[in-house]
Amino acid sequence: MEKLRFKNFIWPQNPHTYREEFLREPMYGKNELEETVFLGMGPVKRTVTGEGVFFGNAAYESFRQLSALFAEESVGLLNHPLWGERTVWFTGLELTQEPKDNCISYAFTFREADSDGVIPA
Repeated sequence: MEKLRFKNFIWPQNPHTYREEFLREPMYGKNELEETVFLGMGPVKRTVTGEGVFFGNAAYESFRQLSALFAEESVGLLNHPLWGERTVWFTGLELTQEPKDNCISYAFTFREADSDGVIPA
């Protein structure tokens, strides 16, 4: 299988867990009588999370590269080999264990944005 990619970073080993959560929230407004009325469901909000392990001689360098992308604070393309491309913000990165020789466990979170980079409200 191809590798997960974000911007210029290609995962050396795909994460062992990859999740996409879809959420829609109700929208309300006021009618001409100032009564609260249901307007329908809001836009789809997608959150992508995952967990994995970098291992081998480049484990620490892989985590450093991913950390540098997190620090960029800019929208980018996340490409999953099966689910395709999403425009996302990198919103979370976590080191999930005490680092060991040549092995680092991590977790990540991305929030999908519109094509113009705006995350739906």
